[in-house]
This record gives sequence, C-alpha cells and structure tokens, in this order.
Amino acid sequence: MDDFLTRASIWLALTLFVAAQVARRGSAATAVIGLRLFWTGWVAFVGHIALAFQSHYGWSHAVALAHTAAQTAAATGIETGSGLYLNYLFGVLWLVEAWWWHRHGVSVAARPTSLELTVRVFWLFMIVNGAVIFVGGPQRWFGLTLVALLLYAWRPGTLAFGWPTNRP
Repeated sequence: MDDFLTRASIWLALTLFVAAQVARRGSAATAVIGLRLFWTGWVAFVGHIALAFQSHYGWSHAVALAHTAAQTAAATGIETGSGLYLNYLFGVLWLVEAWWWHRHGVSVAARPTSLELTVRVFWLFMIVNGAVIFVGGPQRWFGLTLVALLLYAWRPGTLAFGWPTNRP
C-alpha cells in the first residue's frame, strides 16, 4: 500500500502540474483555477517526497541517495544520485513559480524569455525522466500523454493576461 500511495502521489502531482499549465492558457477564470491546481500539485509533490522518505528510505537521505544512484545506474549505466538533488530543485522551483504566479498573476512579461525557456526546459527534462524514462508499461504511456499535454500548453501563442511568447 505504501508503494501505491507513493506512486499515486507523484502521478497526481504531475497531472495537476500539467492541468495547471493548460488552464494557464485560458481565460482569467481558468487561470485562477490553474493556480489552485498548481498549488495543489505542489502539495501532492511534497506529499510524495514525505511518503517516499517514510516508506522507502526510513527518513535517511543517504539511503535515498543510494537508491537513486542504483535506479540511475540500472536505467543509464551511470551510477549517480544527482537526480535526488534535481528532484529537490524541481520542488523548490515549483514553489517559487507558484509564489510568482500567485503574486503576479499569469503574466510573466517581466521575466526574460531566456529565464522562462530555461525553467521550462528543466521542468520538461525532469518530467520526461520521471514519467517516461524511469517507468515502464502503462505508466510510460501516461507519462507520454502528460508530456504531450505539457508541450501543447507551452505552444507558442498568447496566454491569458497578455503573456505573449514573442516578448524580449
């Protein structure tokens, strides 16, 4: 049951993340819903981390690091636990983005395009790795669906509150 809850919490978090990005493209009303989804997704992500540390790692960072290194070695042939730190960064970045969105609305016109692109590339890298590369079977198909929806949400165009993608 612990393993199911750990896996379900990350899939819930990622689904809410993607749903929020899709909602962000809509009207002001859907963008507000998107912000709520985004915050809720972050809470689910933090819950996933807590569940993983409780049920799989015994609240030991060293055990989590070793487990991450073993998983990475099995998938890529390179034994490194750096993915654990990237997951922490993912969560912090998600929190900062949620705060920004809450504070400034959907408009990120004040942010340089290079910053927005960097953040999106990092998120995409993390989601592709976590939801496609490091899983198999039906989960991989669900992960591919989430990635496709995310790319749809991030397609060029004008977002709610006048967020043009052709800004400087």
